[in-house]
Amino acid sequence: MNHVNLRNVVPFEFGGLMIRDPALASLTSASVALIDVPPGVSHPKAKSVESDKLYVCVSGALAFTVGGTRIALETSDLLVIPRGEWFGYENRGESTATVLLVHVPPFNLESEVFDT
Repeated sequence: MNHVNLRNVVPFEFGGLMIRDPALASLTSASVALIDVPPGVSHPKAKSVESDKLYVCVSGALAFTVGGTRIALETSDLLVIPRGEWFGYENRGESTATVLLVHVPPFNLESEVFDT
């Protein structure tokens, strides 16, 4: 069993996103991260060839584009992005949005593809 307060995990910065990844070695079927998205920050168009992504909006709102469809993700919403699906998102609001991200199977940077 693991109990982690994600707010106590030291974040790292990725393109303006502040990501808290507890890197739970005992969790082999999935990975989790808490992501703060400040106003005006976006995640570039990307896809995973290995993991499904589950985004749960903890606070605020984000504007997602998934496979060409625009989706507003608001507090308590869940968005499932299947592996292989292109997506991106941005915070168009005036306050920081926070999402919980679950990767199934666990996140693997080598499996992430970015549209450059």
